[in-house]
Amino acid sequence: MNAKYQKLFSPLTFGNGIELKNRLVMAPMTNYSSNPDGTVTDEEVSYYARRSKGVSMVITACTYVTPNGKGFHNEFAGDRDEMIPSLTQLAQAIQEQGAKAILQIFHGGRMCPPELVPNGDVVSASAIPAEGEDAPTPHALSELEVEEIIDAFGETTRRAIEAGYDGVEIHGANGYLIQQFFSPHSNRREDRFGGSLEKRMTFPLAVVDKVRSIVKEHAKSPFIVGYRFSPEEPETPGITMQIL
Repeated sequence: MNAKYQKLFSPLTFGNGIELKNRLVMAPMTNYSSNPDGTVTDEEVSYYARRSKGVSMVITACTYVTPNGKGFHNEFAGDRDEMIPSLTQLAQAIQEQGAKAILQIFHGGRMCPPELVPNGDVVSASAIPAEGEDAPTPHALSELEVEEIIDAFGETTRRAIEAGYDGVEIHGANGYLIQQFFSPHSNRREDRFGGSLEKRMTFPLAVVDKVRSIVKEHAKSPFIVGYRFSPEEPETPGITMQIL
């Protein structure tokens, strides 16, 4: 093997002590394969098992943390304790192939299809629709509703721990709810969650803090916390490399 590629197959140890057997990771990919009730299907479990061989870590497709955060048809759920057996089944299928299992946790915000959320009530940081045809105008979350979603990210992290995952990835990218709070396009709030760059970071950082506090409280062994973000977005005004 060419020497410059050998490092890809060497172990990597995170600061918390978790060791990956190599540097190859399966990225999260939506597969539209779960049951309508949010549980995983046997076909979906087989899909992950086949792709977990050889890589060191698998980041799952996103799982929604609240009923109004479901962004895709046939997406699997992490919004209630009844989903823990389903989440466990998926984690074990990945780990049996020698890979670490990472649950990507998510809220779709204004990108959720109305038919997938209770009463078609799509939510976001502000009542600004996404660009594109037929995009619904979301209702702006109240401060109490924002706090409830922050807590929901924590509760889904607890479920991931109880289901045996090795970590979670907070999905703060791709125009979904966390990015909607950070973006000057979708966040026009004038309270503590909006306005300046620093205030628009309040919600994303609160989610991170909540997840980390849950890990500290509930994890009995080292646990990975990742965060996915998008450095640019096409909307104007929007996130750009310059403002970062």
